[in-house]
Amino acid sequence: MPKVSIIVPVYNVEKYLPKCLESIINQTFKDIEVICVNDGSTDSSPEILDSYAKKDSRIKVFNKKNGGLFSARHEGMKYITGKFTIFVDSDDWISETLVEKCLSSVENDEVDVVVFGAFSVREKKGKISCTRGGYDFAKIPDIFNRKNIFKYPPTAWSKMYRTDFIKENDIRFQEIKNGEDQLFFIHSMLCAKRIKVVRANLYYYIKSRAGAITAVNKKKSLSPIYNVYAIEKLLDDLNIEEEYKIFIISKYFKKALSWYTKSDENISTAFYNAVQELQKYLSKNYPNSWWTKFSLPEGISYWNLKWNIMKAEMFGVKK
Repeated sequence: MPKVSIIVPVYNVEKYLPKCLESIINQTFKDIEVICVNDGSTDSSPEILDSYAKKDSRIKVFNKKNGGLFSARHEGMKYITGKFTIFVDSDDWISETLVEKCLSSVENDEVDVVVFGAFSVREKKGKISCTRGGYDFAKIPDIFNRKNIFKYPPTAWSKMYRTDFIKENDIRFQEIKNGEDQLFFIHSMLCAKRIKVVRANLYYYIKSRAGAITAVNKKKSLSPIYNVYAIEKLLDDLNIEEEYKIFIISKYFKKALSWYTKSDENISTAFYNAVQELQKYLSKNYPNSWWTKFSLPEGISYWNLKWNIMKAEMFGVKK
């Protein structure tokens, strides 16, 4: 049984896949298994996977019909045999010491989640620039407090998880658009009893890449709205108290509102209507929340939006 399982969802990344796989198989800690899930790629990614699998027995390749990132990760989780699990996106790469440093931080196998930092990588005109990720790890406390949850990076790939912890709490990726990591992040952080922080940037995340899909999809553009409903359901399922539910939902409601200010003009009306419906729903179910006093005039600017939120929070209904 390998110590660590690394899940790599793969879809049409022939340009980036070799670098990703090389960074994994060249880890200084060798006792790993690499679970690659080909999510119906139409380029040469399947051939690249097969070639690497022939050279390295630690690589296992599974093929499926295209279903998106969430389904590829979920498929890969079926085959985990390691004590710990790491997720690596196939257009990214990792430091050769990532696994070793994560395991070194684990005093025993009862640590549920290990958090580490990342570099943000941008590709423009064939040139790559690399900067520190947006989270200041010097400010992240070693002892996790639920009120500090948003100080931690909300991505699946910035962490190592104890596999039994994932299974025991039925933590899984769900089918939501443009935010597959959100529910997984919230679920895992709220269920974890022990969290360790490795204060080093060990992951290289491609922020934008040539060939990425940039066209606006109406359903996906409305996803921040739909995601709030999904997050509320998760918090209900976890029996989270109302005060903390409002704290979490507020974060994602504000995120949805910020998306409205920069949404494509073709979907702005639909977005506005969806935000209004969400506000009505939340106000009905959480009458003691600030958003019952929030107003969203059509065509609101970013700064007016922030001002309206601040006023609603200051003068909203209190318990």
